[in-house]
Amino acid sequence: MGKFFSRWFEQSGYEVRVLDRDDWSDADKLAAEIDLCLLSVPINATAEIARRVAPYLPRDCVFADTASLKREPMEAMLSGHDGPVVGLHPLFGPDVASMDKQVVVWSPGRRVGECEWLLNQLQIWGNELIQAVPKEHDEIMGIVQALRHFATFAFGQFLRRRNVSISRALAMSSPIDRLELLMVGRLFAQDPVLYADILLATPNRLALLKDYVESLKENLMFIEPCDKGEFIERFRKLAEWFGPFTAESLKESSLLIEDMVRRT
Repeated sequence: MGKFFSRWFEQSGYEVRVLDRDDWSDADKLAAEIDLCLLSVPINATAEIARRVAPYLPRDCVFADTASLKREPMEAMLSGHDGPVVGLHPLFGPDVASMDKQVVVWSPGRRVGECEWLLNQLQIWGNELIQAVPKEHDEIMGIVQALRHFATFAFGQFLRRRNVSISRALAMSSPIDRLELLMVGRLFAQDPVLYADILLATPNRLALLKDYVESLKENLMFIEPCDKGEFIERFRKLAEWFGPFTAESLKESSLLIEDMVRRT
């Protein structure tokens, strides 16, 4: 993401300096009179790098990061830098052609008014901004990222264990089932280090995954005796809990399926 944002800032007329792992001897020169320090490093290194770079930053420099965790990196930025601090989490990867309608979650840190130019720039590029405090952000990301990726990984692992023919499975899949299989394949086309960092980022995430596995076992307990009535009852209760989201999901997923069918 560092190279991605460097390119966008440069194309918008900003002077960009890059502090890479071998450039620490020049850190004072690279940080001199800068308006923004944007950390884009592996998740498990963000807090450490924040503490290391903070002493070089001008007092009024905006200190920001792009990590998919917010609590620990922001604590490190706030403790090491007295100036404006804001946390950013782009919910997209560096392979996107445009930031139009892409979502960036931002967490206020300190002197947010002095960070507005950065938030405005993200909106100028087309991003949609969602505000969340670090605690809420990390809890939700545990569900929508760590848990979802783990479930996809486990599904892929089970397909391999059963030696399922992917080509035959795809040939006999409905459009929605094909989309599910494509999402599994998409995961394994990407960097395993990134996903290991996401899954193992915090002890809380490991506890969440264990809780998910336990819930699967509990669900199997009423499936195993073939209790059709119990399944239907639980299904209805879940549908009630999801509420209007079920109708919205059906509508949006149908549009995605129709578009996918037209393209094939």
